[in-house]
Amino acid sequence: MPELSKKGIFGKSQGTELMDLIKNFAENQGGSYEEESVKNVFSQIGRLIYQPKKALFKIGNSQFSINLDEVGGAIPTAEPFRITLHLDKNFQNTLEIYPSSFVEKILQKMLSAKKKLRNNYTFIGNASIIEQLIKNKPLLTRLRKNRVYIRIPKENTSKIILTPPYGIKDEMQLADFIEILKCIETTLKTKYGS
Repeated sequence: MPELSKKGIFGKSQGTELMDLIKNFAENQGGSYEEESVKNVFSQIGRLIYQPKKALFKIGNSQFSINLDEVGGAIPTAEPFRITLHLDKNFQNTLEIYPSSFVEKILQKMLSAKKKLRNNYTFIGNASIIEQLIKNKPLLTRLRKNRVYIRIPKENTSKIILTPPYGIKDEMQLADFIEILKCIETTLKTKYGS
């Protein structure tokens, strides 16, 4: 688990609303939380509501941000949460970790490809980094419990972005997401130095 503040993860019960949960988490870690005012747009299809929200905090020497560009109204859609670990340097390698589709699972069994499938996830990127990641039991255990999409984008290799497709259930799941990012960060720093 992440080295969390002695105040505990959250000040409220598990019934706390999600944004309060994230706000409390950030503040308990000595971070900040901000949300822009609600913006209303009226169109032919109805009223749309837009409200970006962001939390920033540190755990140990790692800087995190949680972003949500919430959209609601006539066509309720939402951008997923993006939990980002900001690395202290560019690692010049991209990485993708995502749940494997049924077809990918079949193809992985039939063909030997550069993609590595472990615990129903597909890993794409630098082979030596992937080999280290798939040996990391705590990482694989947390991936098995959660469905997430992780990437180090080509445009900016100084951040690891985790996107949970169904949001964040509770503080334990948020702690798991943070620990997944920390496991990847540790692997990168071990391989390339910090």
